[in-house]
Amino acid sequence: MSQFFEQFKIVSQRVNISSGRIERSFKTIKKYFGTDWFEKHKKDPKIIPHVLEMVLLGESIFAVEKIGSPLKLMKKLIKPLNLEEQFCAIAEAQVIYKFLELGLGNIRYEPLITSSHKKPDITHDFNSDIIQYEVVKPKLSAFDTEMWYKRQTDLANKIAEIMKFGSLDVYLFEEEIKDIIFNKVISECKKFLSNPESEHLIPQVAFMVFDPTGNIQLEGHKTSYPEIRADGSIGTLLHDCNYDRSIMYLKKLKLKKHTTRVVRVSWDNTKGERRVGIIRIIRPSEDKRVAQKIINKSMQLSKAYPSIVVIEMGGTSAKMGFWAKLTEELFNTKIYTFPSAVLLRLLHLGTKEFTWSEIIIENSYARYKLPKGLIKTIMPEGRIVDEIDPNFN
Repeated sequence: MSQFFEQFKIVSQRVNISSGRIERSFKTIKKYFGTDWFEKHKKDPKIIPHVLEMVLLGESIFAVEKIGSPLKLMKKLIKPLNLEEQFCAIAEAQVIYKFLELGLGNIRYEPLITSSHKKPDITHDFNSDIIQYEVVKPKLSAFDTEMWYKRQTDLANKIAEIMKFGSLDVYLFEEEIKDIIFNKVISECKKFLSNPESEHLIPQVAFMVFDPTGNIQLEGHKTSYPEIRADGSIGTLLHDCNYDRSIMYLKKLKLKKHTTRVVRVSWDNTKGERRVGIIRIIRPSEDKRVAQKIINKSMQLSKAYPSIVVIEMGGTSAKMGFWAKLTEELFNTKIYTFPSAVLLRLLHLGTKEFTWSEIIIENSYARYKLPKGLIKTIMPEGRIVDEIDPNFN
């Protein structure tokens, strides 16, 4: 236990979060999950993003306690029926945490709006208005799930049998990994990795980037590198990085949305040194489900007050700008008079702190517009856009 706390203490001193908040978060986690939260959730206290994840969860649960500990939400957070319920509960708690941090008043969870017998996820007061929210965290689409967990994993595992060291990124040009594409990539990998250069193009199939050091290169920042622990397991430590090399190539290749699968392989070479291989398969995706999510969630909102549908995008393959553009197109049909707006959010667990990218899209044809000043209040550091970039992440 002492070794754990020493590791946790060292990492905690490297983040841009006060020691008081870290201690409060840890006590909250300990209260509900016990002292072995890191072990139970397969988190490493030496990895900064894992510590940040613990702090955010602790602060979110603490925020739920501050508004009166609604039993239903606490149950979903502590003893969820399944992972989907837990992920949605965490998203709801994070929204409550944000609102408390912003000083919004009279925050309530699933209050009954008597005029319409509706129960929005969250409401708060703003000036003389009640603002209501529905929060949703979509999963990967069925097609993306099949590609991610089956085809991309199989492809990465097959390449791992060929690659003996270094890191390899494979950028596929097609959404579906058909057998002919699968076999072509494997065939080309055998040739490429026998005498690798830094880049290799398979016309109309894939683009490959190889790094013999095993680093995941970072554009304009220090690199991340594999760490081999005493028990033989492998992790990846990040140092002062905001994004990795895949961003550069996604722009260069003009790929759409993407999902990634990482496989790490280790072995001892002839000198007895442990070597690491990292393989990432990047595949474009065309997830267009946002309109249905908005329509479904809007049905749970009262038509008597301004409303916002909040979409946490960490579980989808779509980029925020792409879904923002589709949301704008939905509102421009003039068919839907509610919600008043859609707020897209994406969590970033960095090397110093956790932050969100945010885009809010107002519905010009909504029955009730958002009160003046609300957007600047709930998005003081967010991104409010007039012209939406579909590639915004």
